[in-house]
Amino acid sequence: DGVIWVVDSADVRRLEDCRDELHSLLQQEKLAGASLLILANKQDLAGALSAESIAEALELNSEAFHNRHWSIQPCSAVTGEGLVDGVNW
Repeated sequence: DGVIWVVDSADVRRLEDCRDELHSLLQQEKLAGASLLILANKQDLAGALSAESIAEALELNSEAFHNRHWSIQPCSAVTGEGLVDGVNW
C-alpha cells in the first residue's frame, strides 16, 4: 500500500497545515506501514522550496517516520518534470 501526497513547494504559508494533515492521515490504522511518496510540485516556480526544506517542514525525520518508507520527488505538473520518476519509485 502507498500514499501519494502532493505539496505546493511554492506555498510556504500552508506547509504547517499540510504537515498537520499528513501526520493525522498517516495515523489511520489502515495506512500503518504504507509507503509515502511526496510530490514536491511547482518546482518550476522561483522560490520553490527544495526537497530537503520540505522534509524539514513536514517533520519527516521525526520519530513518527522512522519506520516508514518515504521519498520526496521534486516535480512540476506544468512541465511534467519529475512525475514519471516519482511514480516509478
